[in-house]
Amino acid sequence: MSAGFSRYLTGATRGELPTHPLTHHEILTLISPFTRRGRQADLDASNRIERRLVFKSIEHSNITASQDEACEVLTLDNAQPNQFTLTRTLTLSSGLEARLQTDGEDPAELLARIESVSPQQQFREVAGVTVALSYRLVPVCAATNGSPPVRLELTRGKAIIGNLEIVLNADSVKGYPVQIDLLPTVAGAVELPDDLLAVIGWSWSPLRKTPAGWSGKVGARSREPQRSRDLEAKLDKAVAHLAATLAQPPAFFHDGLRRARWVVTFRRGIPLLIFVGLMGVAAALTKIEIPPGSIINLLIMGAPPLLLFAAFGMRDAPPLEIPPLPGRAKAASWQLVPDLPAVVPSVAPDLTALASVTAPNVQPESTMSSPAAERDAQCPAIR
Repeated sequence: MSAGFSRYLTGATRGELPTHPLTHHEILTLISPFTRRGRQADLDASNRIERRLVFKSIEHSNITASQDEACEVLTLDNAQPNQFTLTRTLTLSSGLEARLQTDGEDPAELLARIESVSPQQQFREVAGVTVALSYRLVPVCAATNGSPPVRLELTRGKAIIGNLEIVLNADSVKGYPVQIDLLPTVAGAVELPDDLLAVIGWSWSPLRKTPAGWSGKVGARSREPQRSRDLEAKLDKAVAHLAATLAQPPAFFHDGLRRARWVVTFRRGIPLLIFVGLMGVAAALTKIEIPPGSIINLLIMGAPPLLLFAAFGMRDAPPLEIPPLPGRAKAASWQLVPDLPAVVPSVAPDLTALASVTAPNVQPESTMSSPAAERDAQCPAIR
């Protein structure tokens, strides 16, 4: 009685309840398809109580254009009966990490899906900066126009420029803007201008300060696979823009993108201009004599609820604010890229020629599947 009442309160169904720890027989059955593919289970890193199996790491070379090495670790989770999640975690020698995840009922099929995507597909070079892309593998109908049986849906993108991490959190509700975070890894970094990314285009929102750094949003398409490809292109553009901007003193951002910054200021003032315009129209209507039987009276009476419906129906309502005017920064450097050249050109950075910008090594980050110490033990050769 009490167990059933607790399930009612928590909303859990019988199939969602935790099952017993993995038995030796279950472990042997689950690792069978992996053993045939040359994979060996790491029982020390696995967790029988949480029904998680971790396989020994495999090293890959020449993953990126800079000849980086990567450590691959497979994790098989079975939190629900007959439902498995296979995750491949690729960790570069610099600590940059990319994941590939897929769900299903057959571990052998999940392994075949994972192996159909090469590790090189999850890393790319943009202006000398390595970008790590994490995906979810979703099965699709292979008979549709000869499309592949699985589809790559972007869940996360990450790059490191000097002491600044760029994280695109694409695993969000479809049709809504995607959050992008700029996270400094050192103290004392210069405050970034809130229009640092907004100057790229109308899809980009201004940045807002957070406890960890800065956060912004970028518009994305609502349907796959166009959504993932669109976000990949926008992340590449943001990385190239940041690599060029952070390689120069802060004053060059204003000097080179003065016009774009004023366009952003106008964009941010549009909601306020619309509000002031509506107030002006409402005030003007009081001075105009309208015949009692005119349709204009009906429109005036119906306009307020329609405007409220439109405002609350927006997926991402813009803030009503007085935008700050763009100004020239006085700081000598961003304090985010340690290798700032002593002599800089007197012109704005060219966003189309960024091959000279590189990303120095950073400290590795922790993984979702295991603590940092376990991951380091999995990849001893590249530490």
